[in-house]
Amino acid sequence: MRTRSDYDFQLQALGICIAARVPFLLWGLPGEGKTAVVESAADAGWLVETLIVSHHEPSDFAGLPVVAGDGSVTLAPPSWAQRLAAYDGPGLAFFDEWTTASPAVQAAALRPLTHGEVGSLQLPQTVAFGAAANPADVAVGGWELAAPTANRFCHLDWHLPLDVYTEGLVTGQWPSLSLFDCGAAYEAELRATRVLVAGYLRARQTQLSALPKDAAGRGRAFPTPRTWEYASRLLALARSVGASRDVARLLVFGCIGDATGHEFLAWTAAQDLPDPEELLADPASARFTGMRPDRVHVVLQSLLAAVAGAPSPERWTTAVQLCAVAAQSAGLDAAVPVVRALLRGGLRPVGAAMPPEIRTFAAPLALAGLLPAAS
Repeated sequence: MRTRSDYDFQLQALGICIAARVPFLLWGLPGEGKTAVVESAADAGWLVETLIVSHHEPSDFAGLPVVAGDGSVTLAPPSWAQRLAAYDGPGLAFFDEWTTASPAVQAAALRPLTHGEVGSLQLPQTVAFGAAANPADVAVGGWELAAPTANRFCHLDWHLPLDVYTEGLVTGQWPSLSLFDCGAAYEAELRATRVLVAGYLRARQTQLSALPKDAAGRGRAFPTPRTWEYASRLLALARSVGASRDVARLLVFGCIGDATGHEFLAWTAAQDLPDPEELLADPASARFTGMRPDRVHVVLQSLLAAVAGAPSPERWTTAVQLCAVAAQSAGLDAAVPVVRALLRGGLRPVGAAMPPEIRTFAAPLALAGLLPAAS
């Protein structure tokens, strides 16, 4: 039986999707308050534009072609997009009854969902996107989602527990949507979460992209590079605002699916990793002997993220030295990708000394064309 706590977790997960600007798709039975709870964001100063997508044409999302006097063609944005662009504050484009829209209309809405482009109009980053749908078997003229469409969303199952409904019915007071800000802690959490994702995928490479074999599975959450990025952003924001593990699980499962999400969260919970800042401050404290290769890779990726986030010549040189220590203790495979990243892409600060330990990576760096000149 669903409880009030379950409902609160749903509200928090939805609010985190909106704050992180990750498109969400609420799945639930008719009449359970999906639209009402999304539109309650207006109480917090958001401009919410609700569109019943089956009432619209593809041009209402892709733009209406307009021929100018010189023969050129522009795609005029619809009024809903113009209002969101003009609004001085956060906005939310909410596509209701998503599965009642034809595949052509759904396809036209994909560009706004992932890029914020509506015709010739680029919406500001303050605009979030979301949708709601009934399962196809109960929707009026419902359509199953194609995999490219499903992969644009974080999928959240929506339920209205009895105790929430009866309390609201009697008091007239309904739980409000939880809305969050990406505060100062978010960027640090995002770097740490991306490191964990990279480490997990290093250990489980088949999970980078895993398209379900059945049609029903392809219409819900499954892992791809896009949804791993969604999961990174949502998990980082959940942690930075102190959300519970239940909320984090809803968000991760909603992006990459239940099976992969469960394995990823179990893997991350089992990690007991040193603080990269402590290693950079005291490289002699590093201990890689006996550490599993996937954990070594995560530690080194965390060093890479720390140096990229706050570069200095000394930190860069120390990171290369630590990679060499890891390679000598646990093998080259886990360290080489991080050393390559430190050497390419402009990450080496001006004046950063090349440590003699770089010779440890001479062969793989020569193959990659990254062998540095003697210094």
